[in-house]
Amino acid sequence: MITIDARPLAVFAHGTRLEDAPADVVRLARLLLLDSLGVLVGGLHYPPVQAFVRGLRAAEPSGLRDAPFARLAGLGTAATWLDADSGGSFHPQGHRLPPVPTAHPAPHCLPVLLHAAAAGGVPDRRLTEVFLLACEIGMRFGVGTSLRPGLHPHGIHGPVAAALSAGVLAGLTPDDTAEALLIGASVPMAATLAVPVRGGTVRNVWTGLGAYYGAAAAGRAADGTRGSADLVARLLDSAVCTDLDTEELTGGLGERWRLADSYLKPYACARWIHPALDAWRAAVADVPDAARARGGIDEIVVETFAFAVSLDAVDVGSDMHARFSLPVCLAALALDGDLVAQTFLPDRLARPEVGEIAARVRMVEEPEFSAALPRERPATVTVRWRDGSSGTAGVRNARGNPDDPLGADEVERKFRLNVAGLLTDATADAAVAALLHPAGAGTTAIAQLASEVLAELGC
Repeated sequence: MITIDARPLAVFAHGTRLEDAPADVVRLARLLLLDSLGVLVGGLHYPPVQAFVRGLRAAEPSGLRDAPFARLAGLGTAATWLDADSGGSFHPQGHRLPPVPTAHPAPHCLPVLLHAAAAGGVPDRRLTEVFLLACEIGMRFGVGTSLRPGLHPHGIHGPVAAALSAGVLAGLTPDDTAEALLIGASVPMAATLAVPVRGGTVRNVWTGLGAYYGAAAAGRAADGTRGSADLVARLLDSAVCTDLDTEELTGGLGERWRLADSYLKPYACARWIHPALDAWRAAVADVPDAARARGGIDEIVVETFAFAVSLDAVDVGSDMHARFSLPVCLAALALDGDLVAQTFLPDRLARPEVGEIAARVRMVEEPEFSAALPRERPATVTVRWRDGSSGTAGVRNARGNPDDPLGADEVERKFRLNVAGLLTDATADAAVAALLHPAGAGTTAIAQLASEVLAELGC
């Protein structure tokens, strides 16, 4: 029977420093952290997130200092509300369909980091270091297993990343952190992909629970609770995942960096939709805004792969449902030019123009595009204007993947758009400077950001 030895992971995490990682991996970790911070703050724009945290706060016992449920679950929920968080790009097993990400460790460990930063003023450099290591190990659990068909990755591998963050920041021994990893990995959320596809916002709570479970696992390990390697192996090689590969979990630590396989999303919506959005932008790149307004859209034809074609809802019941609707996302992009935190707020989602353009989108499965999965996710978009003119463009993959990454300026722009109205300009500027232009080891810009975020949440 396969068994899991978590100690090499814990020893690696406790003994590795930022300067030990390759420069390109550190640069990517800084971009991922800035992007993840913006996505989490952006989620706080949404009334259901604020109401969720208020409800948790009202029911939470006092005195929960190390793993306060409302704070961690609320921050984790906010971190995936926009569906703009990063993840692993492609699974090594080419037959793996549907094409879901390997893991989403960043939004699971980030609440733990913000909690620690607000409580103790942890320096930005140390938070970046722990973020890098937690995401690396969370990604290894994603790559080293295959989700059972129909399951969603949130809450499955993420608690491991949260447990590692909490254990390292709390100064646990490597042995206790290893136990925390096993305890965190023993509570996966066996939740289905169909929930968010149909608009279920509870999907975001899975991340919040994963963050809390991971932080609580570190506390339990510190108190002497031991994890079960056999239980975790059964969960990850039978119950919620299959194909457990322990070499992927612990092999080549410090030499092979799975973090480098991460993507960053340019759009706040389901990743299956991104190729069509990139193709739209290319198809209308040479059409001035005034000409678009005069001509008006007659029809938008999207040729793409089967999974994207299935996301065809026009009448959506929640902002999550909108994020899993190719016609609605395309309509919002046509109107606003971006898909960011404010795009699907209730008043903006209810605009008649969104529904009118979405109704003009026609989607067609292209068998050759479906056959290209999962390594490629192609789409071709043809825009026909009422004046008889048209434009067509196609892409083989969306931007943001490791082979076509977003630039630092694009990540900064996305961050600033998402946090606008919730962070002060000074705090946003300081976070950008600390992560994209680090000048010293003692800056605490993330701690200031965490304080503003928690004040916004009232926790």
